[in-house]
Amino acid sequence: MKQVGIVLSTPPEVGDFPRVMRLALAARERGIEVGIFLMSAAVTWVSDAYVARLLDEGCDVVACGTSLARLGISDVSTGVVVGSQDDHAALVDRADRIVAFT
Repeated sequence: MKQVGIVLSTPPEVGDFPRVMRLALAARERGIEVGIFLMSAAVTWVSDAYVARLLDEGCDVVACGTSLARLGISDVSTGVVVGSQDDHAALVDRADRIVAFT
């Protein structure tokens, strides 16, 4: 099965997360697996309704634990994996395509 990897590091005010959501949902509608890695300021999305919707649609969401700790975030939506750059590397390795919002 094909997989798209999405890497997001931009803060909410940039407005990339709604774009990520549209891309991820469009891929899922086509039967494509989706893995999302949140890092830097993008980890602020970990408890947002957008993330819950993506998880409900079968997307894998990983948040960088180092970024979460640096920003003092501990409230993470159920289903979000707190990971590391090893998870980022694994996503890049297994995905057929990577889209980065940086």
